[in-house]
Order: sequence, then structure tokens, then C-alpha cells
Amino acid sequence: MRLRRSGLDAQARDRVGIRPGERVISWGVGDKTDPDGSLIVATDAALYEQRSSQRIEWQRVTKGTWEQPEFVIDFDDDGLARRFRFRVDDARDLPAAVRDRVTDTVVVSEYRTLEGDRGAFFVARRSPDGDVEDIRWSVVFDEGLDPESPAMRERADAELEQIRASLGI
Repeated sequence: MRLRRSGLDAQARDRVGIRPGERVISWGVGDKTDPDGSLIVATDAALYEQRSSQRIEWQRVTKGTWEQPEFVIDFDDDGLARRFRFRVDDARDLPAAVRDRVTDTVVVSEYRTLEGDRGAFFVARRSPDGDVEDIRWSVVFDEGLDPESPAMRERADAELEQIRASLGI
């Protein structure tokens, strides 16, 4: 794999599956024992992991955790919470780039109490291209609250409606 000063060469971009027009911000080498040299690439639009052909748009990421050598990405997959783990042996500035990209998508993050002293964060995210017409909301419940409970969903939906109405979103 050859590198250009500005990022990955065209061959590496093709192997990872980076979409045309996306700009590489940072990249790292996954499991160095992988003979294909698995790459993890952050672009202006998404995070890519070569080995699994995974592409996660920034506005879907709810949390990213870096504990060398493991990266854990929690994300919203059409309403279902998903977790993706992958090894990064040579991270370079990838953790900082992931943090910056995820933070840049947040429009609003508000905590509301739902039951006793427990509650949830209500987070509105926009796509990296700035399209405020495509805002996605996620609700991150505190430990001990059952997000599958119809009563809890009803409370969360009511709080979300209040937040949206107060912000005009």
C-alpha cells in the first residue's frame, strides 16, 4: 500500500470502498497480523472498516470508545442500537478524528428525567453535509431503564415531542 501525503492512494481507497467525493480525514491500520493490511478510514461522511466492508455514517454514531488497541463504535441502525468492535494496531490520529466528526454532527443534546433519578439523553444529529432537513434523533437511556417497555417509550416519545416543539425542529 502506497500513501500520498494527503492520505490513501486510489488503490487503497478502492479496496476500502470509499465512495466518490468523500474526503479522507484520517486512517489507521487494523490488525497487523491480517495479510491484507486491514484499514480503518475516517472520511468527512463516514467511518470505514476494510475487513468487514462496514460503513457507518457519522450521524448514526451514538458513542465511540478507544481503548488501545480496540475501537468500539455504538451506532443507530434504523432504530436498533448496534455495537461494532475492531482492532486498530496503528491508530495514528484516528481516535481524535472520530471524536471530532461525531461531535460535529450533534445539533442538540439534552438530558431529561424519565423515572425517579434516571432518564435519557435526547440527541439530534445532522448529516456532515449540514443538511438540517435530515435530522436524526436518538435516545440513550440510563442504565436500569428498559427502552423496550411501552410505558418508557411513551414517556420518552412525549419528552422528545416537547424538545422538538421547543426548538422548532
